[in-house]
Amino acid sequence: MSNELRRKLHDLQELSNNAPDPATRAIIEALRLQTAVLNERLFAIELLLNEQLKHDGVQRSAS
Repeated sequence: MSNELRRKLHDLQELSNNAPDPATRAIIEALRLQTAVLNERLFAIELLLNEQLKHDGVQRSAS
């Protein structure tokens, strides 16, 4: 996770903690959690793509 994303997630947590009402707090917290989940999924995709590129590179070298 990048430092920028980490900082933004922290900022969302602060907004959630200081929200004026429970509904606003819930919306901000849901956004924060969805952002964190999306980041994890994107990271997993990036790892898979890198592995595939390495694999493809090895196959091309062997050809």
